[in-house]
Amino acid sequence: MNSTFRINELKAFLKKYQPVKTKQIVDFYRTFNPTINCNTIRWRIHELKAKQIIYSPVRGQYALQEKASFFHDPTKSINSLTKLVQKKHPTAKFSLYSTEWLTRFSNFTYPSNNLIIDIETDSLNIVYNSIKKSCSNTFLSPNETKYDYYISPNRENIIVNRLYVDAPLKNVDSSYYIPKLEKILVDLMINDPIILMISKPEMKYIISNIQKTYHINYSTLRRYAQKRHFGKKETAYGLLKV
Repeated sequence: MNSTFRINELKAFLKKYQPVKTKQIVDFYRTFNPTINCNTIRWRIHELKAKQIIYSPVRGQYALQEKASFFHDPTKSINSLTKLVQKKHPTAKFSLYSTEWLTRFSNFTYPSNNLIIDIETDSLNIVYNSIKKSCSNTFLSPNETKYDYYISPNRENIIVNRLYVDAPLKNVDSSYYIPKLEKILVDLMINDPIILMISKPEMKYIISNIQKTYHINYSTLRRYAQKRHFGKKETAYGLLKV
């Protein structure tokens, strides 16, 4: 792969010029093979991303992937909830994650975390009712008052929300997805419905640490922010402009 993809030369090139546009990668490869076609280069870009050598900070731009990939193994609670939903509602599309994926970057110790399950609109109420029958500490799209009054900070709660169309997700199994980092960050910044009781300074602290640890695709983040009518306010929460 190294000889075909010119990995060492590409890394040196990117370290000097990143982020680079597609045309710059085309020009880079044509310095070694002037007749190489664009389809071959597009395939190489795809493979380089799949091998986690490069990533896209914004659409149409590329840089070295020098940070960790955002991935978390499912917990026992996540697996149990997944099985419950898939057994009773096998065609309902949903995404699921734990707020521990966020709070581990905090400077506070949270006594417990919430499971956040987003369900497509057509199935939202019926799936919520099914979960509620099995898990009493299940809440549908809580606002701040409801969260503060009903939700215990000392136990793992399940929060059920609407899944927005075209939300950035990764498929795990059939109708089961996990959210991409960009979705989690936007949902946290909006925090309505409440996914986590958190102050704005603490939110900024968490986001800053996440940004230092993982690559963020800002095009994906902004598309989803627009979907949720959040605009471009992400810089107010510590996310850098690109």
